[in-house]
Amino acid sequence: MIVGLDFETRSEVDLKACGADVYASDPSTDIICCSFINKDNGQEWLWYPGQKIPHELILALQLATDVEAHNARFDELIYECIAVSDYGFPILPKEKWVCTIAQCRVNAMPASLDAATRAADAKHKKDHTGSALIRKLCVPKDGVFNTDPTLIAKMGKYCMKDSRAMVGLTNTLRPLSDIDKRDWQINERINDRGILVDIELATLAQAYAAQEKDELGRQLSNLTDGAITKVTQTTKFLKVLKEELPAELMHCVQKPRKAASDPVKYTLDKAARGLLLEEEGLEPHHRDIITLIHEGGNSSVSKFTAMLNRADPITGRVHGAFIFAGAGQTQRYSSKGLQLHNMRRDCHSADEAEILKAKMRRGESIGEPVMDVLAKMLRPTVVPAKGHKFIVGDWSAIEARVLPWLSDSPGGRKVLDRFRHYDANPEKGDIYTATASDMSMDDRQIGKVAVLSLGFGGAVGAFQSMAKNYGVTISDSYALSVVGKWRRANPWAVKFWGELEKAALKAVRRPRTVHAAGRVKYVFTPELLGGTLFCILPNDTVIQYPYARIDRGNVTAMKASVQPKSDSEDEWPRMSLWGGFLAENITQASSACLLRELLADMVEDEFPVVGHCHDEVILEPHDYEVDVMLEECQSYMEACPEWAKGLPLRAVPEVFTRYGK
Repeated sequence: MIVGLDFETRSEVDLKACGADVYASDPSTDIICCSFINKDNGQEWLWYPGQKIPHELILALQLATDVEAHNARFDELIYECIAVSDYGFPILPKEKWVCTIAQCRVNAMPASLDAATRAADAKHKKDHTGSALIRKLCVPKDGVFNTDPTLIAKMGKYCMKDSRAMVGLTNTLRPLSDIDKRDWQINERINDRGILVDIELATLAQAYAAQEKDELGRQLSNLTDGAITKVTQTTKFLKVLKEELPAELMHCVQKPRKAASDPVKYTLDKAARGLLLEEEGLEPHHRDIITLIHEGGNSSVSKFTAMLNRADPITGRVHGAFIFAGAGQTQRYSSKGLQLHNMRRDCHSADEAEILKAKMRRGESIGEPVMDVLAKMLRPTVVPAKGHKFIVGDWSAIEARVLPWLSDSPGGRKVLDRFRHYDANPEKGDIYTATASDMSMDDRQIGKVAVLSLGFGGAVGAFQSMAKNYGVTISDSYALSVVGKWRRANPWAVKFWGELEKAALKAVRRPRTVHAAGRVKYVFTPELLGGTLFCILPNDTVIQYPYARIDRGNVTAMKASVQPKSDSEDEWPRMSLWGGFLAENITQASSACLLRELLADMVEDEFPVVGHCHDEVILEPHDYEVDVMLEECQSYMEACPEWAKGLPLRAVPEVFTRYGK
């Protein structure tokens, strides 16, 4: 039996700012109503506080194998903290909970109920009238909640519509596999443990950021005679630029157009500012203004506020930061709130962080530009508990290993043999120096950028984008020559891109037949989501491309990450499934499978896992456990799963007193 449920709640706490864990545990938070649907027989219950819980509902919850909710972490917390504690609902084992957002994500569908029901063209859509009800009932006005019984009754109807929409949606999607459910549960156990932040440092950094924004605003006001007073007023300055910017620089502020017939639109976002500041022809006055806006527009420092909002007021730990399958088709993990995945890797060391923290305590200067210094403080603000350390381990060049392994080709095996050689003999060099040598070059950094950027069919743009991250500056013409040399030295990769593209095309042309490319397989199922192309990875994990079809000889599919407006009748945006894109997807997805399996093994064996980031695992052992656990961590990370036989893995975990790199 499967029961779907949905809670509507009210609280003095801002859910978006503070997250589900802080919200659910706040004394002001309460249930307005809750809807339940027995998916087996369609029976529905709508419950309000003060009512007796129907016996049939209690029995259904107790007998249910799965209890589904859209964003189940929120509903589980509300259920445990309020429904059980305050209203006598039966306790539910954690393993019963299933998240339908996770189901949407593994189906490569949008996460929100509104977008997902529209994308799936489900019979029951998200009811948009709920927004007005939420404003009226869920947030207090002048400290008092609205208890109008008519509005509450409307909220109940809205709540039930949401449950019907969720049930109808999930019936159109591929169910979560047992492994998917396990890995979602593992991630939630890590979220339950939480990760500690240095509250004092975050508070000091937040104050410094606010002071710096005020100072930058004063400088902007002086430069613009009071026309611009805040770093956030980019729209005002964009109007000035559109009139004063030389014609040859206008491309820097133009948004990319999907079609030549689309109207020209302009932006002064981070990318546009970066392009302008690289132009020698930019007027000094404009450069000064854009520089100030750029310095103040470092949005990463807002994460200090997120840390403070989401930290448990008693323990200082942030819970619920990690998202299962949050990164599109590849099903990689992502994060929210704390957002470790978006923190700068070129961070301050623990010692540097301590020095800067002491300076901030004394109100001293921390260096220029302030926002840049603070952005480098984000990682070190995440700390182990007293008497503990962090052990942080990540796999060396994991994607550069997984791609040739997936190709299952003679050329790919030669690349893997090189990895084995250098893993065993690091004093003799590494894959990056070897790659440079293959291209008749003597520059390890060029070799590194080539390895990290060119494996997925990328050309000059991909190379230059990666080169910028590693401080490598070369001309586009030289980059083009590097691309050509890399491809000539790695014909196995070029061939594999073509094989993937052909296999996907054959699968769509011949539904329900399996077509292999290297170690992956493609099969097309017309009945699911307008026709879904499945890619089966070596461990039988499935990644999906819904609404797949052939357009002008190429396979395309729905792009869930870009959505049409809610009132639009336009077709959902599409993406081309060309060989390099497919190679990137399967490489990242297979790497994610390695991390999922590692986390499952470690959590099962009671390692103190408190986080993960890309291909990285974060442990928080006691000081006395560090030496032994360091060796165990490396052993676990380098133990190749049976399904990945022949893939050489290398990891050298490190010990940190603050999170770093």
